[in-house]
Amino acid sequence: MNMDLADQLKDADVSYDDLQRALSDCILSVSGWRAVFSADGDEESHTEAVRPALLMIAAMAAEAFIRYLGKKSPRVVVGSDARPTGKALTSVIVRTMIALGAEVSFTGVTAAPEIMAYSNDGFDGFFYVSASHNPVGHNGFKCGVSGGVLTGDENEKLKAVFLSIVKESDSVGRIRSLSTSASGKECMRVFSEMENEKEKALRYYESFVMRTASADDSFRIPFGIVVDFNGSARAASIDIPFLEKHGCRVKALNSIPGSIVHAIVPEGENLETARKALETAHSEDPSFMIGYMPDNDGDRGTFVCITEDGSAVIIDAQRVFALVSSIDLMHARLLNPEGRVAIAVNGPTSLLSDDIAKRLGVSVFRSDIGEANVVMLAEKLREEGYIVPVCGEGSNGGIITYPARVRDPMNSVMTIAKLWSVPGLYDHLMEALGGEKGLVRVDSLLSAFPEYYMTPAFSRDAVLKIKSHDFDALKLEYEKILLSEIDKNMPSGCTFWEIKQYEGSHEETGLGPEHRPCPSSGGYKVQFSGSDGVPAAYLWLSRSRTEPVCRVMVCIKGDNRKEHDRLLSWQRSMVERADRALI
Repeated sequence: MNMDLADQLKDADVSYDDLQRALSDCILSVSGWRAVFSADGDEESHTEAVRPALLMIAAMAAEAFIRYLGKKSPRVVVGSDARPTGKALTSVIVRTMIALGAEVSFTGVTAAPEIMAYSNDGFDGFFYVSASHNPVGHNGFKCGVSGGVLTGDENEKLKAVFLSIVKESDSVGRIRSLSTSASGKECMRVFSEMENEKEKALRYYESFVMRTASADDSFRIPFGIVVDFNGSARAASIDIPFLEKHGCRVKALNSIPGSIVHAIVPEGENLETARKALETAHSEDPSFMIGYMPDNDGDRGTFVCITEDGSAVIIDAQRVFALVSSIDLMHARLLNPEGRVAIAVNGPTSLLSDDIAKRLGVSVFRSDIGEANVVMLAEKLREEGYIVPVCGEGSNGGIITYPARVRDPMNSVMTIAKLWSVPGLYDHLMEALGGEKGLVRVDSLLSAFPEYYMTPAFSRDAVLKIKSHDFDALKLEYEKILLSEIDKNMPSGCTFWEIKQYEGSHEETGLGPEHRPCPSSGGYKVQFSGSDGVPAAYLWLSRSRTEPVCRVMVCIKGDNRKEHDRLLSWQRSMVERADRALI
């Protein structure tokens, strides 16, 4: 680490007004605190330089986290994903924490599941610099304890501390003085020990992945995997040596951290590199059966797989979620035939997961969007006596395998490998789904899934830029339009509708503000059912916590793209008209 970077606040030309303007550019949500940090303001910029006012914001966020932990000398592990601005931000954060008396371990470029797992090794918390799937010029912070990000309530406490620091009249001068007060000797020690700390993190993380999979060193992954790292933090993690250690052949692409060669979000055309590489690898060696691409912090991975004719196909996020969760749920059901097995998902997770769960005798519970919300819901269910082997957000392919508290493509690979390693698992799963037993194939399992079509979470049609800022008021206007139009717009085959409203880990059924848990910032679902009472479609509306947009989605049973598009057009129109009514 360049020590000049660590001292960059000393002469930073930042006024109090600059700081407040920078704060207004930040989104502070339970999913992460984010902004465009690149000095040129370009969200696609690859510059390492950070706007000086946002360097101040980073230092203040670090101070807020130390205050939040409430200990005299807390042990904190700090790391970042592979974005160019990560170097400057982590150097300021580490220096600030040292000045405040924290005992800091720095792991450099680190995958999110890696640093979160390592934080269980005697640390009081972790501070991770990342903007997940956002464009490369973005960055931000995820803070947490006990291996997981802070819950919504705890994030609000941290946010309150942070805002109180930023609003102090002498905040700029005080943070500048704090930055220069850090012991140069201690800073040098922390940065010089980065490689050693990184090795410790890798060892702990590998052990954690094995514990999560309930596997030992004899566990084998009997297929080849293509990985398009796209310069992500996973390129600096355990992936290649871990997979090879367990018998897997690996073909790695774009495996230098920071070598981001295409868009970060692992959706749609961004998976073409992995798909094409898998086809080529399979033609040369038939053992290559799947591939994946992570986002930049490496907690999310979307997969591609080989089909029977040797071509490779992209598995969309919802089906990735259904694939991995169905394997673990079936395994849990085989181990606990009389137990209450359940899965916790977010509101916009496809009804495909409900359909599969019903066939497996598994209960489904839903929370609002946000990784911390589904993890908290899963923990509540376990306290009530349910067996919850997995949870997560199907809308972004985020499978969280217990006891992990963060999604992780390594855990997903280990789960897929269970199809071969657990006797009878594949046949039992295919029988429950009405598919043909026999030779284990990922594409055959996917083909046995019932048909559902859903708006991809990151498609252009799923995003609406709106001008109103009051989401609760927007919901009120939306409901007025919905009630006047719903009868003539019912999905084909549906006869009944109901409203599901979300906040944190809570889901409530009912129309109107009286059914919106405070602070009424959560997601909103219009769910449709047939005469049999089984859900067959829904409309989804939520306000993004990490971007200034609303998200709309439609899920419908079957493969009726025309009906999906009609419902999505109606949903977008209702939201746009509700927005105009508030301006």
